[in-house]
Order: sequence, then C-alpha cells, then structure tokens
Amino acid sequence: MASAPAIGTAQTRFDGTDQSAVAGVSGLRIITVQDRVMKMCYLVFVSDPGEPSNRRAADAGDTEQARAARDGRLVELLHGYEQDRGAIPGTIIPNPLKYDWLADSAQLEFALYVLQQQFIRLEQQLDRLADASRMAMTTTQVPCGPPQGRPSP
Repeated sequence: MASAPAIGTAQTRFDGTDQSAVAGVSGLRIITVQDRVMKMCYLVFVSDPGEPSNRRAADAGDTEQARAARDGRLVELLHGYEQDRGAIPGTIIPNPLKYDWLADSAQLEFALYVLQQQFIRLEQQLDRLADASRMAMTTTQVPCGPPQGRPSP
C-alpha cells in the first residue's frame, strides 16, 4: 500500500477554490483549482453531457401485440378464402390471388414494424454511447490571487 501516502498528499496538495456555471452555455462549468505545492492555479473547463434523449423505449410487448394482430389478420384472411371458395361449389373465386396478396401484405407490415423497433433500440444504444463520451475537460494555468476589484483577505 505504498500509494496510500501519495493519495493523501495529492488530496492536500490541490484545493478546489471556486466553481461556477457559464451563463448562456448549457452544461459548461469552470472550476478553479489551486496547487499549493507549486503555488499555481488552474482553470478547469468542464462540459457535462446534455440531458438524455426522451425517446420512447421499444417494448417487447409492442412486438407481441403486433404479432397477435398479424396472426389474427391471417386467420381472418384464411376464413374469408375458405368462405369464398365454398360459396358456390364448382366455381372459381372472384380473385384467387387477392388472399395471397393480402397475406403477404400482412407479413410485410409485421416485418417492417419489427425492423422499426430494432432501429429504435439501436438509436437508443448509440445515444447512450454518445452521451457517455460527451464529457470534455480542458485546463489552463492562471495566476493565483484575488480577482480584480477584490482585496486580498
């Protein structure tokens, strides 16, 4: 545990003397840090990440509801096909490809919905990554002393 004395020394070496937000610039703070050993001061400019996005989370229940709606629509189409086919025995239904096209359309609508949910999840993950990496910090050396117009204590 040789690093324990070094940590204790660093905690007494640096002192945060002032912290303020910059008016008109959202998330920007300035912290004044004094180095007691080197007798220097530093301004630390910190840009905090913005508020997380308020997009609606993709819910697995939504996908299950869409699946149930698709399955219900396919059952209706099958029932309608069976009714049209047996309405007048020995005749062709008015449009045999109608039900095939409607079933394909129901399947495609469900697939598009699932893809949309996947894109929402990906965008949320990208937003989280972007928010996590948005914090920025830079420092500059400034003379220690009272600000202009203030007497020293």
